[in-house]
Amino acid sequence: MNNFKIEKKQAFRVIGFKTILNDGTNIHSPQFSSQKTSFFKSVMDNGQIASLRPYAESPYGYAAVAKENGYVNYYAGVQSSKPLPEHAVEVHFPESEYLILSGSGGLSRFAFDKLQDQAFGSLLTDEYEYEYSGAPIAEVLLNGNPTDAEVEVWVPVQKRNVR
Repeated sequence: MNNFKIEKKQAFRVIGFKTILNDGTNIHSPQFSSQKTSFFKSVMDNGQIASLRPYAESPYGYAAVAKENGYVNYYAGVQSSKPLPEHAVEVHFPESEYLILSGSGGLSRFAFDKLQDQAFGSLLTDEYEYEYSGAPIAEVLLNGNPTDAEVEVWVPVQKRNVR
């Protein structure tokens, strides 16, 4: 599969809404999939995501997975450097090299899950020159169509220390 690359990205911020994901302690866990879907659908249906559109600085839809204070949090929102709206929270992505995985077709949640499985199951192994850095992971919906999605997953990585 040649659907991935390493790319340096500038620091950026996603503003939106968050929930705590349950029944998993790793940043990537299959148990999170249905929780992510339910949360994202709820913030779309209740108009919270629409309330962020004036703050968006990218046409893409963003979600983030971040481990904070022993919990795995999931964010749904937009990329923005504008002042944080009163009703929203933020997650910061550091300037870093990112493992960028691309996919298309079908439901966005399945595409994101497949790419994260690829990243953590077959790419970021002990033999690969990069490892996950621990910073937030971005899920990016490129075409705005969650039922026939074009997506990317951005996993922050660092060069593996040679032992």
